[in-house]
Amino acid sequence: MNLFFRFLRVFLPAFFTKVHTGLMDLHIVRSAVWLGDQDPMGHMTNSRYSSFTDLGMMNYMGRTGALKAYRKRGWIPIVQFESFNYIRMLRFPQKFEVQTRLAGWDGSFLCFEHKFVSKGTVCAESHMVARLYGRKKVKITAEMALEVLGRTLESPPLDSQFTHAIAELRARG
Repeated sequence: MNLFFRFLRVFLPAFFTKVHTGLMDLHIVRSAVWLGDQDPMGHMTNSRYSSFTDLGMMNYMGRTGALKAYRKRGWIPIVQFESFNYIRMLRFPQKFEVQTRLAGWDGSFLCFEHKFVSKGTVCAESHMVARLYGRKKVKITAEMALEVLGRTLESPPLDSQFTHAIAELRARG
């Protein structure tokens, strides 16, 4: 995690919250582009977007209570696929927010969307597919993950980008 101080600012309140948010709620991390976030071309470097989606995931897992519940069982989330669509540049000292939401699931695959929004405009989007693994690399299904959190939900329909990514991941084993 190369955003250590931002990580602490996001993670600590999320992890120690007493009131948990819903799994399907929109979770927001607010930040700004710092000088160290830029590449030589003067805009936020591509690797920072991925780091910010990690922050979004830590915020999501902490605020929903998933992090404590999954750690207690020895389950860890592993990103299996992530794609980005860069629409507009983010530059120093521009403020933005990362909006993270659970888009749905299929079997053991959990699908998340992240949007980078500045002044009401979407600047970038990420589609992420992750899995939970238990001890000895046991795959955890989405139903198991929901059950631990005391939830029973049906997945919303997944868009084609997620279904293609999941099909490719299944084909690879």
